[in-house]
Amino acid sequence: MDAAEVEFLAEKELVTIIPNFSLDKIYLIGGELGPFNPGLPVDVPLWLAINLKQRQKCRLLPPEWMDVGEDAGPCPAAGVPRAEPLLLLSSQEKLEKMRDRERKEETFTPVPSPYYMELTKLLLNQ
Repeated sequence: MDAAEVEFLAEKELVTIIPNFSLDKIYLIGGELGPFNPGLPVDVPLWLAINLKQRQKCRLLPPEWMDVGEDAGPCPAAGVPRAEPLLLLSSQEKLEKMRDRERKEETFTPVPSPYYMELTKLLLNQ
C-alpha cells in the first residue's frame, strides 16, 4: 500500500470530539453517528472530526495514547491487560515508569493503533 491508501484507512479510526452544535443521529453507510450535543463527547471517524474542526464546529480531543501527562496502563488496543494506573504522574515520571516496564518485558511495547503515525500526523496538522 502506498502512503495515500494508508492515510485513507487511518481516517476511519474513531476519535473523540466535543461538538458545539446540536444534531440528532446521522445515518451513514458505515453506521450511525451521534447524537451531537454541545459539550458532550462523542466518537466519530477522524475524517468527520477533521472536517468539523476545520469548520470550527467542534474541539478534537487527542487519543489517550497521545497524552503524555497521564497513563492508564499498557495499550488496550493491542489486547494487553492494563497494569496499575499511573494517574497524576508528571510526564517525566510516566515516561520513566513506561521505560522500566519495557525493560522488564521480554516483548516489545504494543503499538497503540496500526495507524498511529498517520493519526499523529493528521491530528497535529489540524
